[in-house]
Amino acid sequence: MEKLNHEIDCALEEIASLTRGYRHEPISGFLRCLHCAASFDGGLVYPVLGGMGIAERAAREHVEAVHGGAFAALLGLGKEATGLTDIQETLLRSFFAGRSDKETAVALGGKSESTVRNHRFQLRRREGEARILVALMSLVSEAEPRERKLVEYPADLPTRDERIDVTEDEAAAIEARYMRSSGSPHIVNWPKKQKEKLVLLKKIAERFERGRGYTEPEVNAILGPVYEDHVTIRRYLIEYRFLEREPDGSEYRRR
Repeated sequence: MEKLNHEIDCALEEIASLTRGYRHEPISGFLRCLHCAASFDGGLVYPVLGGMGIAERAAREHVEAVHGGAFAALLGLGKEATGLTDIQETLLRSFFAGRSDKETAVALGGKSESTVRNHRFQLRRREGEARILVALMSLVSEAEPRERKLVEYPADLPTRDERIDVTEDEAAAIEARYMRSSGSPHIVNWPKKQKEKLVLLKKIAERFERGRGYTEPEVNAILGPVYEDHVTIRRYLIEYRFLEREPDGSEYRRR
């Protein structure tokens, strides 16, 4: 029961983070934007509209000013991430703007109000189905044998296709093929396939502690023994969201 309650809390916090546009990091105390590298120290105050404000307000204003708000930022992820059709996206934008069914019908090209209400019902039904699917997939993940347990990647990983469908056993085989461990992991040959690259990048990212900030020299010192071209590895880690970097390059963190 305790494990179930923990999973529910994590799922609720994930949804809350998506609706805010930034997440809380309990260990570090930072608030981090989900859509860029911006971060806010929970113990500091920041310039905000009208003066100075706590990190929470600064993070909210950042999401609004830079990304157009959490709603626009999520839709901006594109159909591959949202799974929405053009009509569904138009409907959601209209609903979010507070438009009436009549106004929404016009936005759909002159559809009837009853058509809008039917689309609204279908979206609500899809919402309920999504919640059940999340619960079912969580149960399946617990019940599946190790050879079918999938590797978990960052939620905002740019690649969202079959290339991230990798089991833990497959990942272990890829690591054994391209890495040697003599005290610390070392890549003997960098793979060409993106699926294999992602497995290695995840493994490399585990060398960084969560909740801790690293300077660029510290990052280079960790990556140097792993692979001779540590600059490329560092860039990949950032591009694929395993690490995040402050805009001025002053700090790196594991996501």
